[in-house]
Amino acid sequence: MPHPARTLLRRLKTPLLVLLVVYTISIIGYMLIPGVDDKGQPWQMGFFHAFYFVSFMSTTIGFGEIPYPFTDQQRYWTLVTMYATVITWLYGIGVLLSVFQDKIFLNQIRKSKFSRRIKKIKTPFYIICGYGDTGVQLTRLLSEQGMQTVVIDTNAERIHAVEDDAFKVKPISLCDDASQSKILEMAGITHSKCIGIISIVNDDNVNLTVAIVAQLLNPKVRLIARAETPEAEANILSFGANEVINPFNIFASRLSLAMQSPNMYCLYDWMTGEPNAKMKEPPNLKAGTWIICDFGRFGRALYKHLDNDKVDLKFIESNRDYDDLPLGTVIGRATEAPSLKKAGIDDAVGIIAGTNNDANNLSIMLTASELNKDIFRVVRQNKDNNSHLFQVADYEMLMQRGAIISNTIFALIRTPLLGDFLRITSRFKNEKAGELVSRIAAIVEDDIPKIWEFSLTQEEAPTLFQHAQENEISLQDLFIDESFEKNNGHKISALCLFIKRDQGNVLLPESKRLMCTNDRLLFCGTRDTYKKFATIMKDDKALAELINN
Repeated sequence: MPHPARTLLRRLKTPLLVLLVVYTISIIGYMLIPGVDDKGQPWQMGFFHAFYFVSFMSTTIGFGEIPYPFTDQQRYWTLVTMYATVITWLYGIGVLLSVFQDKIFLNQIRKSKFSRRIKKIKTPFYIICGYGDTGVQLTRLLSEQGMQTVVIDTNAERIHAVEDDAFKVKPISLCDDASQSKILEMAGITHSKCIGIISIVNDDNVNLTVAIVAQLLNPKVRLIARAETPEAEANILSFGANEVINPFNIFASRLSLAMQSPNMYCLYDWMTGEPNAKMKEPPNLKAGTWIICDFGRFGRALYKHLDNDKVDLKFIESNRDYDDLPLGTVIGRATEAPSLKKAGIDDAVGIIAGTNNDANNLSIMLTASELNKDIFRVVRQNKDNNSHLFQVADYEMLMQRGAIISNTIFALIRTPLLGDFLRITSRFKNEKAGELVSRIAAIVEDDIPKIWEFSLTQEEAPTLFQHAQENEISLQDLFIDESFEKNNGHKISALCLFIKRDQGNVLLPESKRLMCTNDRLLFCGTRDTYKKFATIMKDDKALAELINN
């Protein structure tokens, strides 16, 4: 990228040369034209006096004729040089103003400033590509955790919003195309403090390109990308240790879980829920006829996850050109009562308004409620700025794409082990998931559990690491699971969910399980429990007292 100073000098090259020529001719003229001193004797102006006079004359300061009154020849020359220098200065100033209004030059200044700020970062940071509804929510969540973020988006208005919004930790932002390798390099993808890149642009091709560029520039950096088609999801997962978030698949799978394994639904909801939220009971989704409005990306994901013997899916689609519509699809507008009646709304147990238009989805909910007051209503919200409408709408379940993506990504960032834990527990039957849910609920009561992880290493837990090298330490030396044992007043009440170690991973380890150096452990508990744990890990005396009790 050209430096702004070089661009400025290149654009001002001609005005400066013209100014130099005019000054030179003007000065030489004063030095050659004879004058007279105060005694009437011939006098020749030297370089200093000539330069001095031309300088204040061209700036229109107007001190007067120096050092002696001019002759007519000198005054004639003054008239010529006066207009020549003023016109030259106006020309130069005009070019200068046009440079400062040039979008390319202003963009170079912004990039130069952005690059300097990136180089000065001293703490770990994430690069976020895309600042739509999801980007705003995710950036705010990370900021509240004290995490530095670098935001890139092609929309200038969104970037201005970054600068205007109030954040605990101010993001560093740039208006540009994140799929370009030079932009990602400028954003710090090869920076020693860059710990990950999150690509959540509303374009699968851009997210795929960012994933490829990230893999080429820094294969070690963690990548979390958004993908809304199975093809893009498979492509991004085919290389590198990437995480892919498909909001349609996530929500569709959650609906399926709510029907078939309510306990597993609760587990996923708690683990990836919004921080500081309250626990909610699983929705009461009944088997029977479900009407799905729209067979786009969301509709296809629902068809994939909900199509089973217990559920009879009826689709309403206005686009006749789809060649893969399920058998029995009603061709028509789901916002109209005749289409809903044709799909069997009178006997249906649930309806999902899943179009990409918020007004249509709300209209479907209103019409469905009039036709069947007992129907279970699921509605999709596409735009975050329509939240005020959905807050007053009547429905049982909301699919808010931005919140699903941001909360899931935030959970994976906050606790990378959570992804491994959820992948393993996804195979749990409802009964086994119920046991785990009961154990978690006994610890956290009504609040969403606080999930955290730590590594038993010299860097993260030096005192505990040293103790583990010299003595055997089990989970019960530090933690008590209140659902099975009584807290003796010293131990930390928390549940160990997962241990990742070289010798083999351990899911839901028993309290007598020994901790080994270099273990990565995933826990859940209350926020107060986490604060107590974080404090003790920094206090050698308190940790020693905890272990010895």
